[in-house]
Amino acid sequence: MNLSNTSHVSGVSRGDSSKSSSLTFEHPRLQFYLETIKSHKRPWTRAHASDVSGSKQASASFISSKVNLIKVVNAKKGDDWFFNEAGQKGWVEAMELTTLSPEMPSLLKEMGVKYDPDRLAAVLSSNWPQVYSRALYISTSLGGFITKVAADVALGTVDKNLSLRAKELRNVLGALGPSFVKIGQALSSRPDLLPREYLETLSSLQDRLPAFSTDIAFAVIEEELGRPIGDVFVEISERPVAAASLGQVYKGLLHTGESVAIKVQRPSIGESIAVDMLLLRRLMGVVDRNVPQISQPLVPLVDEFAARLFSELDYIMEGHSCEKFQQLYGDVPRVRTPKIYWQATSRRVLCMEWIEGVKLTDKESMAAAGLSVVDFVNVGVECSLRQLLDYGYFHADPHPGNLLATVGGDLVYLDFGMMSEAPQYARYAIIEHVVHLVNRDYEAMCRDYYTLEFMDRSVDTSPIAPALAEFFDDVLDQSVSNLNFKSIVDGLGEVLFRFPFKVPPYYALILRSLTVLEGLALQADSKYKLLGRAYPYMASRLLTDPAPELRTSFEELIIKDGTFRWNRLENLMKEGSKSQFFDPTQLWLLGEWLLSSGASSVRTLIVSEVARMIDAWAAGTVRQDLSGRTGSPQLAELLVPLQPKEEEARSRARVLLSALAARLPAAAASAPSASTSFASSRGGAADGSIDISTSSSLSSGSGGAFDGLSLISFRGTGPLGLLTPGDVMNVMNQLRAAALKLWPRLEGLMRQPGAQELVNNLSSQLTARFAARAIKFVFGAVSAQQLLLAPRRDEAGPANATAAAATRPDLISP
Repeated sequence: MNLSNTSHVSGVSRGDSSKSSSLTFEHPRLQFYLETIKSHKRPWTRAHASDVSGSKQASASFISSKVNLIKVVNAKKGDDWFFNEAGQKGWVEAMELTTLSPEMPSLLKEMGVKYDPDRLAAVLSSNWPQVYSRALYISTSLGGFITKVAADVALGTVDKNLSLRAKELRNVLGALGPSFVKIGQALSSRPDLLPREYLETLSSLQDRLPAFSTDIAFAVIEEELGRPIGDVFVEISERPVAAASLGQVYKGLLHTGESVAIKVQRPSIGESIAVDMLLLRRLMGVVDRNVPQISQPLVPLVDEFAARLFSELDYIMEGHSCEKFQQLYGDVPRVRTPKIYWQATSRRVLCMEWIEGVKLTDKESMAAAGLSVVDFVNVGVECSLRQLLDYGYFHADPHPGNLLATVGGDLVYLDFGMMSEAPQYARYAIIEHVVHLVNRDYEAMCRDYYTLEFMDRSVDTSPIAPALAEFFDDVLDQSVSNLNFKSIVDGLGEVLFRFPFKVPPYYALILRSLTVLEGLALQADSKYKLLGRAYPYMASRLLTDPAPELRTSFEELIIKDGTFRWNRLENLMKEGSKSQFFDPTQLWLLGEWLLSSGASSVRTLIVSEVARMIDAWAAGTVRQDLSGRTGSPQLAELLVPLQPKEEEARSRARVLLSALAARLPAAAASAPSASTSFASSRGGAADGSIDISTSSSLSSGSGGAFDGLSLISFRGTGPLGLLTPGDVMNVMNQLRAAALKLWPRLEGLMRQPGAQELVNNLSSQLTARFAARAIKFVFGAVSAQQLLLAPRRDEAGPANATAAAATRPDLISP
């Protein structure tokens, strides 16, 4: 709609601005609102001053005649709330127009950059009537709830009334307005402060403020941008397309042709939050001084929450957060953020790229577009893990309204007002904590709580380990991929609530964001398991991250009581390869660590396992040859007896190489298919990657000859091809030559401090094993001779038996 000099838009009548500076509303109460706004000199009411012949004319033109209003196609029923008595009353109460202090605009800017509770109290002291009026209302509302809880304590009905009291608290916080709604939402992710019933109930808390007048929104835009709205936008929707407690969003079109989303902050919301934070801080101070049973002081929690809330009010900061998010995670496949248009952005107006998409909670639209909720949640989970564990800078409010799915397959993140950072030490500690959980090392988990700053080091954690064991022993009977994240959070929350834990804010936000993502997926797939999607990324990090903390975690995971757990290593390789961020070239870093001085204990165990595999394979090769030559598998086993776990060791190499081949399907497809071969990727070692192709027998795990090891000759100079101690060095030289030929980068690794130690230890162990094989062969030859003679004795007597044995002396002679 093109506006002429006289127009009626959304119930607003505006005369010719060249003749009159007055703006009149057709509704008397709206006219009263305008006069109230002008009399209080609201920061968003701009006087357009122009000096004409020494006189000044003030123009309060809310809408420029250059802008077109576009109708909102998807406006929800009831968007005309502003033109009914209940809507107007709610708006007046929400605006709290009489609370404004002249210093408030500059104060809110200060609070967004650096929260200062003393400065806030000083400024609001001049508005004591409004502050005390609000205090009375809050005290009355919360007082009734506190009285009921106190009665439950006195009567012993706390547990019985938990669910009821949780619902009452939700209703009280919702009625107190945006500040307390956000407080309730924050509390819903604090298992150290509230029992589970409260957490679940408060998680459904939503703000109830209606959208505010579009005319007021346009006035905010003009005031913030310092020019008529038509100079900035060609078109703008006549109603908001979305609204929340802090602001609402319009769709517009810039003069440069880009479709944009225009986020406008709710007038007076900053003042309302400032008063509430002041009063809440004073209330929590009283609680801290008089209720020693609370495990942690509450005033610091209020300060941390207030700082985060004030920063949400600064849209310039939000725009920078969006760009930082894009800079850090823009390379994540299928993750997208909107572009910020700074020429139309200010502290209370944010202009960003309009991206067409579907909310993940809109099942019908998702289905119509052929999009899978679970698919997009999987993208979100991997992206969240990268945010948390790579840089520690993460989107702390990924609720369904802040995530969009595009028909092109991108997951769009919106609303960067609430961001958080996990410190470096915490990122590694979280992975270590997962490893200790998988290992059921509950004492180590308790020590992790010191590192994560869940509790002071003066607190004795010995009573906590049994409580963790009581819960997790049952949970961990399932595999990691089958664990339900929310059930773990709930169970851990009960432990946290019973002991003096202090959950850091960043950790609470992490739990909240991951729980939200799992909840979205569960709506589409009741069997969805978030940890099953998260574990591959964790496994990938354990394999490829060279950080000392994660190398220690890797060691703890694969070694237990001096035993190398191959199944754990295989599982890490299997799961890690599922991550889209798995980079097999980084496995060389793992090799470098294994040859370093810091990995001597791991290296010793690996050498023992490698020696066992070589011995098993050599023995199996000889046993197979004997069986073929004699036609008697029983005779072959007598001469080369099967050792405990030999078959496991023999198949281990096949399994490991098959796992590696599966992680490089492109390389496998491009390599010869007749046998297993190893070669430097793309014909060289410049990138250090490993190319592994495998025959069908390897992939199927058949018991045939293992072509990958056929590059090495395991036939020795001993009896029937057994390796003698003198053959060991020759085998070691063959192994080294073949490895260097296939993986030239190994030459650099062989210069590592532990390389020669590894070679010497392997040589020593192989010598000992082959010597033992030779001794057993001698004793086996006696049994074999008896086996050959026995049938002939039965049939033709001793003489014929001796003659029969003499015909095959090659079978038993050294």
